[in-house]
Amino acid sequence: MEKPHIAIFPLSAGMGHLLPLAEFVKRLCEFHGFSITLIISKWMWTSQQPPLLQRLTSSALDIRITEIPHITVDEDEPDMKIETKVSKFVLKAKPHIEEVLLQSSHSSSPISAFITDFFCTDLLDVTTKLKMPSYLFVPSSASFVCFMLHLPKLVSEINVSFKDADFEVEIPGHPLIPARDLLTPVQDRSTSAFKWMVHHASRFKEASGILINTFAELEEEAMKTLSTPATPSIYPIGPLMCTETDAPDESSCLKWLDEQPPSSVLFVAFGSGAIFSREQIIDLAIGLEASSHRFLWVLRGYKSGDSSSLETDISQLLPEGFQSRTMDRGLVVLNWAPQVRILSHPSTGGFLSHCGWNSTLESVSHGVPMIGWPLFAEQRMNKVILVKQIQVAIDLKMESTGFVRREEVERAVRELMEGEEGSKARKKMKELKDKAKLAMMEGGSTMKATADAATDLSQRPSLNP
Repeated sequence: MEKPHIAIFPLSAGMGHLLPLAEFVKRLCEFHGFSITLIISKWMWTSQQPPLLQRLTSSALDIRITEIPHITVDEDEPDMKIETKVSKFVLKAKPHIEEVLLQSSHSSSPISAFITDFFCTDLLDVTTKLKMPSYLFVPSSASFVCFMLHLPKLVSEINVSFKDADFEVEIPGHPLIPARDLLTPVQDRSTSAFKWMVHHASRFKEASGILINTFAELEEEAMKTLSTPATPSIYPIGPLMCTETDAPDESSCLKWLDEQPPSSVLFVAFGSGAIFSREQIIDLAIGLEASSHRFLWVLRGYKSGDSSSLETDISQLLPEGFQSRTMDRGLVVLNWAPQVRILSHPSTGGFLSHCGWNSTLESVSHGVPMIGWPLFAEQRMNKVILVKQIQVAIDLKMESTGFVRREEVERAVRELMEGEEGSKARKKMKELKDKAKLAMMEGGSTMKATADAATDLSQRPSLNP
């Protein structure tokens, strides 16, 4: 029997999008016998992408890579945002993607379906022309998909920038949310990033289906909203988490965790894109110290003044005497730590997080309640869901500038680690951890959704230009 063969064009410029998609690729190959062609561009690559793709192609799985020619994007506006850069890149990539898909029509194993990132909706022009079924991959939540499907209507009804709006907005499947907490690139109507996000949102319904990195039991309201005839087929195929790493030696912080009491340590980490001011680092440090709770803090450097380089000397980053005063209950590591292994460690009892969706799923999958400290992208929306709807996170009050004062850090840490709200969040997280495990077992909701996606991907008509 011939293997089903599909093509995937990942948004490989960002690891937050690439990592979960790579996990889905492995599942399709390992459990459903797929042959997959990854169409790759090295635009905006860092040192992180090559090892990941090397692991994929060197495995026993049927994964091949086709690289398209190098593409440059002219930055013809000041301070061009990543949403605009990616969207312009995709426009230039269209003819190259079409060429790869056309070539497959003359091969012994033609491509039957196409998957791409939700930032790449303009590739639907190519697949529509070729009469090829196309699926959008969303590495975020089902609630985010609800937002994107509703965004064009929202924009038509509200004629001011969300950043200037002092009211909450209604989004189907989503709790009421302050307009200023909506997705960062849609905050200012005057920007090209806003226009591109609305453009992509308006094209979601053209897809044959939407693959979402979530599981049905985590977002019941959003999944119910998405289960309508007007919406493309929805596949909740998460949690998709990568546990393999090419990172440096991780033994020191794990050995430190081994020496701490069960559920006693607050893990503090804000993702790879977080760069705090010196003032914010100091207030965070003093708040952690005042809480009297154990902590493991992954600290990134800060930019001082107009300098483009990061200050990475821990002694220069932290308040004077902080490490000596907290050495019996705190550990600060610079830049990186093995997040999944820390969250799965029995000594970890809480997670002070930026609410990035990958980190959120890792926390849920290991039953670790959270404190929400969102920074950008859809993280503020994630926090609202986690606090108001799923009820597994403690809210952290921010000033209008995004600054969080030391007293608020102390309050939130104490509430999570010893308070009633923290206890409720911990109980709910334990339930969701069990549900996530069941979803990933045979007959579970995620395994069923993945099987449904595999069936649809493999039974679609082959390329017919």
